[in-house]
Amino acid sequence: MTSDRRGRQRRLRVVEVMTVSEHDQASGEHSAAQIARLFDIAGREDEALALLDGCVSQLREVRAAKEALTMLPAAELRAALEFRRRARGGELA
Repeated sequence: MTSDRRGRQRRLRVVEVMTVSEHDQASGEHSAAQIARLFDIAGREDEALALLDGCVSQLREVRAAKEALTMLPAAELRAALEFRRRARGGELA
């Protein structure tokens, strides 16, 4: 279960946000590099939506698993916790 989750994990990346101040707007002074950077940022909308969709799907899966765990009898939960502890070499689950 853990290895499956790691395989699907997507990494978030740091994004630089550039704001345009009122002074910049009034003077109309923007470098080509600043404008190009804005295009780069704006062009990542689809990628951001895909990452968000993946995160929402993962959150739904987590909630479904939690809900399923609440329905299990205590004896089965204890047995599963013991199984996990042994699988981890005796570490606490």
